[in-house]
Amino acid sequence: MSLTPAQMTATRQEFKANIERSGLSLAEIATALGTTPAVIAQSIDLHPRRIDDNWIIRNYLLDYLSAHHIEPVAFSALAGDYHRYWFLDADRITRGVID
Repeated sequence: MSLTPAQMTATRQEFKANIERSGLSLAEIATALGTTPAVIAQSIDLHPRRIDDNWIIRNYLLDYLSAHHIEPVAFSALAGDYHRYWFLDADRITRGVID
């Protein structure tokens, strides 16, 4: 999935806003997802090791915010059901682990 420059800027801002709303550190997110803070930082800057990583982080943040009754900032480009995107590994995203 290729994003336009405008979509990339928006997605970075959406990740930043949702992380701020969650109150979680990159280290806490990394621990929950089985990876390192550096991998999380690289992914949310839109340089993931795998394209699925951004969706895993997105889903984790949205689930966390929902569970804590915090209104998320909607993701404009990372939208819809990831099962419907042929180029994503839906099983890996569902597992929710960045390995």
